[in-house]
Amino acid sequence: MRDHLILLSCLLCFSLGALSCQDKVESDVLARINEYSITEVHFENAFKEYYFRTGRAISANPSTKLSVLNAKFDNYVLATYAEDKKLDKTEAAFQKRGEIERRVLNEEYLNQIILKDIQVSEEELNQYFVRFNTTLKASHLFANDLTSANILYERLKNGESFEKLAKEVFQTPYLANNGGDIGRFTTDEMDIAFEEAAFGLKVGEISKPVPTAQGYSIIKLTDRFTKPILSKNEFAIKKAEIASYVYKKKKELATREHLYNFRDNLEFNSEVFDALWNKMNENYSSAVSKDSEFISGLKSDEILASYKGFEFTLEDFSTEYRFTPLSLINAIEGKDGFENFVIGTALRAYLFKNAKEANLQDQPLIRESVDETFYSYLAQQAIEDLKKSISNTDEELRIAFQKNQERFYKPLEVNLSRIVVETEEKASSLITQLQSGADFISLVEKHTIVNEDLLTSGELGFKSVRNYGSYSAKISELKIGEISEIINYQTGQYTIYKMNGRIEGRPYTFDEAKESVHAFLMDQKLNDLKEKTIQDVKEKHNALIDIEKLNKVTIQI
Repeated sequence: MRDHLILLSCLLCFSLGALSCQDKVESDVLARINEYSITEVHFENAFKEYYFRTGRAISANPSTKLSVLNAKFDNYVLATYAEDKKLDKTEAAFQKRGEIERRVLNEEYLNQIILKDIQVSEEELNQYFVRFNTTLKASHLFANDLTSANILYERLKNGESFEKLAKEVFQTPYLANNGGDIGRFTTDEMDIAFEEAAFGLKVGEISKPVPTAQGYSIIKLTDRFTKPILSKNEFAIKKAEIASYVYKKKKELATREHLYNFRDNLEFNSEVFDALWNKMNENYSSAVSKDSEFISGLKSDEILASYKGFEFTLEDFSTEYRFTPLSLINAIEGKDGFENFVIGTALRAYLFKNAKEANLQDQPLIRESVDETFYSYLAQQAIEDLKKSISNTDEELRIAFQKNQERFYKPLEVNLSRIVVETEEKASSLITQLQSGADFISLVEKHTIVNEDLLTSGELGFKSVRNYGSYSAKISELKIGEISEIINYQTGQYTIYKMNGRIEGRPYTFDEAKESVHAFLMDQKLNDLKEKTIQDVKEKHNALIDIEKLNKVTIQI
């Protein structure tokens, strides 16, 4: 499972915003420090983003506009501080810049070249409208790799039952004892490849192995229910939402298809691969630390793998390895995991090469995306640099603890079980049954609409009562064994809780709270130091913020 996630992680990219550091017209500049600037257009975009992110809860008054501008501009000021300290010249910064360039260009190559023809038809909108009003029930068998999945599939074809095989492949008692039953689900609740395959099955039909982000699933559809009356008015209301979902889903499926095609057709030079694996494995500490001498020693024109005319050499591998996030390197497990890692780096190199040949790097918005993301990285490095100058004495920690004891309180922890159903009427009926002595676990397994709860008999484990938000006060009043009233978190989700256990809240001792007090005091000192540093850097570099021009900006929302 982990290998599939590593392989996917080498491909999947994140969205990047863009703020230009070049002004089309000097008179449009609201703030500037050195070559960094924020124009009216960029400020308006930033304000709108903040407006919608905060639930449209702000107005475009002078104070709010200045706050939004400062939030953006301070990032540039901190990036300038990082440049003053030469933090942009480090090996880590060089690697980060290369990583960012690959993420942006590879994502744009996928979007502009490979996925450019994806469209959503009216017929697909109608099909998905029905899907959004359809609930499926299914069982599955899981395997980490295709070979194991194919063996399971052949055993099913030869007459062995889902129930028997589920006992072999699952360690979770519920799945093992219930034939791999995963409960009920609808669109947008499962892995998209799993969902696509399940909706294509008839009741009782079994799929071939389906590649998902986790591994391979063999799916057996056990039930299907579609809402009997679907109105044109309801379709019209949800059409835009459905269109957005279907478009994103088709892009994701097409991206995976491209990845799987690359993976399945990449040809390895086994001798070169084995030698590379041995070298990496024997020099583990140098490999993980990305030791420059070690990475340089990997370079060679020997071909490690090839794909349709694309040759991935050891020199290409060493380059991509240098720009690979440590999280992906640390996730490698064994030779098979390393093979998946190499496939991912080869795919990244292939996309990057094609993107460069298509001259995507010359597109202004792409350049700005790379720059803006790197500036954000530099700003974060500046903050990390400031942290190094801060420390707390034991006396300071004790004084902060005494002055803020109300912050350092261990809240009530509760262990709840729950049943979640789709209607208030059904929830009321279940409460009546519970009051008459019905078994809570049996009702969970029979009625819950939350599939994860089937694996734990509805038990959530000990959590802070604060996790239950606005209902925490009511939940905190429950005694052990007591059943809650019906709690309605959202439309179509009615929850009944049972209190299994309580750990009462109490004040922390100083020793218990010491780490939290340290973090609290560090945050206070860092905020003060950051504000002072921003002001000092602005003065040093003659930063400009044009308040008069800012106040004249009209935000059209």
